[in-house]
Amino acid sequence: MRDTASPFEFDGPVPPDCMINRRSEADVIREWTRESQLMTLVAPRRFGKTSLIRKIASEGEKTGLLVVTADLFEVASVSDLVLRLERAWAQQTPEELRPAAGKILGRAQAGVSIAGGGFALAMADRPDTDPEPALRALLELPARLAQHRPGRILIVLDEFQSVTGVPGAQALIWRHAWQERHAVSHLFAGGGPGMLSAAPDDEGRPVEQARTLRLGRLPSAELRAVIKDRFAAANRDVSGVIDGLVAVAEGHPQRTMLLAHLLWLEVSPGERATADDLNMAIAVALRQVDAEARATVSGLTAGQRKVLRAVAEYGTPMAARASRTLGLPKTTAQKAAPHLVATGLIEDTEEGWRVVDPLLARWIRTNYGTRA
Repeated sequence: MRDTASPFEFDGPVPPDCMINRRSEADVIREWTRESQLMTLVAPRRFGKTSLIRKIASEGEKTGLLVVTADLFEVASVSDLVLRLERAWAQQTPEELRPAAGKILGRAQAGVSIAGGGFALAMADRPDTDPEPALRALLELPARLAQHRPGRILIVLDEFQSVTGVPGAQALIWRHAWQERHAVSHLFAGGGPGMLSAAPDDEGRPVEQARTLRLGRLPSAELRAVIKDRFAAANRDVSGVIDGLVAVAEGHPQRTMLLAHLLWLEVSPGERATADDLNMAIAVALRQVDAEARATVSGLTAGQRKVLRAVAEYGTPMAARASRTLGLPKTTAQKAAPHLVATGLIEDTEEGWRVVDPLLARWIRTNYGTRA
């Protein structure tokens, strides 16, 4: 019976001890935290932002750094924002700080708590409750808690771009982060550099002072070494196809691990992976991403779909053949491309244009290719 206990994590954040590379990025964030810098961490989806943050939090426990992370994905309102922050503190406040946190929030009399239902119960009792005092109490909490512990506190607001849809919230958060930067560090994580676009730039708080770290693709050499070692440790030989696998994945962290996992399922202990095994893994991966790819493409305008196809099939939205075969005027490409860049679907790098997700690009070429 084939052993299917794959060593490749691909369907969620990677455990700190299984991360590939990212050592220098973790060091940079720690250094900026010590320097009281405000920080933005920018990367497309599935590039490992959450895994990196968890690694810093895990290692911070040994050095006195407390990391509290709030997931703000698709946050809908100020009340929703309060609930996300309250949940983060309820789940991540260390036991030794919970009494102090409880007293601080209790004195605020804003309905928030790190125990029990907290703000949800307050809203249930009084649906017209104003959420802003509760939000302010939670934003002030880390600086007040910093007085009760010697180490530094790092607040991570993940998927922070979602906050732009909550009027006034981004500016309020930024103001607190700026004012309290000497006691508490803040890391704004998300998918685009425009996360702080609505933050105030007056009163001596220029947004440009936030340091930005962009997560790039993983280096091919390290990916080859790690994948080969993990296969070899289970008496599997992947040396004949490792270059092909890494080339298909294009350094994309999650897609590389997905392809490695699917290849693992094709190779039994004592066997050597073949080109047929790799092709089967790629075919299975394309089937797995089919529904997501169709939803992604369907959610775009006609012009945006054509630009995405042009980049996937021709390597640039301005290709003459894209103009002819896809009916893509240059003016349409110029208008649509920035949206696709901002949403993390395509990127313009020193090596040229490409689709961020290599499996989406291959799916497009497989299903709709006009390049041949």
